[in-house]
Amino acid sequence: MTTNARLTQLAANPNPAPTESGITGQVSIRPVQPHATIGAPTLAPYQTKLDVLDANGNPVTSFETDASGNFRIALPPGKYILRPQTSGPYPRASQQTVVVPPRSFAQVRIVYDSGIR
Repeated sequence: MTTNARLTQLAANPNPAPTESGITGQVSIRPVQPHATIGAPTLAPYQTKLDVLDANGNPVTSFETDASGNFRIALPPGKYILRPQTSGPYPRASQQTVVVPPRSFAQVRIVYDSGIR
C-alpha cells in the first residue's frame, strides 16, 4: 500500500481498528520532601529517560518521558525490560519486565526513589 493510499484509508476511517502495540505508562518520584506532613504530596511526576531491552538484555531503543512523566512507545508484541536511567545512586528505580500483547499497549508505572529522607 502506498503512502497516499494509506492516508486515504485513514481519512475515510478516522478510527481504524488498533493494530499498534507497545508500552504506555507514567513515571513518578518519591518522597518529594523530607519528613512529609499529613496532606502534603509524597509523589510527583518525573521526567526521565528509559532504556528498552529485549528479553535477552539487548538494547532496543531509549526514550524520554514528557514533563508529566507520561510515555507511550510503539513496540512489536513480545517481552521487554524497561530500565530507568540514572546518573548516580539517586534518584533510582528498579527495572521492570513487561509483556507487550498483540494489538494492545501494556501499562506500567515506574516510581523513582529520590533519596530524600
